[in-house]
Amino acid sequence: MVRDNIHRTVEQSQKQNQAAETPGQSQATGEPAERVNPGSQEPRQLSTLQRNKFNRQEEPGTWCQPLTGADADSLPTHLRPFSSEAEYHLVKSTYQQLKHSGYYWGPMTMEEAHAILAHAPMGTFLIRDSGQTDVFFTLSYQSDDGPTSVRVQLNNLLFNLHGSQRTFTSLFDLLTYYTSSSCKLTVPYREQRPERLKQMCRRALIRTCGAETISTLPTLSNQIKDYVHAYPHSI
Repeated sequence: MVRDNIHRTVEQSQKQNQAAETPGQSQATGEPAERVNPGSQEPRQLSTLQRNKFNRQEEPGTWCQPLTGADADSLPTHLRPFSSEAEYHLVKSTYQQLKHSGYYWGPMTMEEAHAILAHAPMGTFLIRDSGQTDVFFTLSYQSDDGPTSVRVQLNNLLFNLHGSQRTFTSLFDLLTYYTSSSCKLTVPYREQRPERLKQMCRRALIRTCGAETISTLPTLSNQIKDYVHAYPHSI
């Protein structure tokens, strides 16, 4: 069976979204780009939303309640509202784990991401906040034609790359699939270079023992278990 290919996915995305392409996209790559408004600060607004909304003490039902007054002013965002409480918790959990991944760069424009990846090896990738109003995250990676960005869509609690019908229950399952040998992604571009030894050890522990068995290992302290569970992935 022929596996889903990230390059083909991006090409399909290009054909389906020509109307959404930016006038200044690269003619060399021909890849679909996010809409960027010159001088706009809207991609930067997500970090404020995340700090205040994802990290605050929650009360039942607050995910869908409109904010007014000072609360509304403190939560500027270009994102669409969450469609359900389940989606809110999924995005929140994803965001919290991404913060421990090392390859999540937060608010960043397409141009900034492509500049970072310009001299990176083929298949190097990072995750950043999307500039699209209906998308939470974007995958940027070094392709055969240079740095490329493709939106990570979330519909009905399932993640997929724009233009692909293949869906995943988590963003990390999506990345695991596309970093397999037959796909285009290879290694993440981590913000901290060189990477901390404890982060490398965490991934090695996950690969060796599996995330589901960490809690049962008697030789690990609760502090180490909590650290591993903060990012229980081998990417």
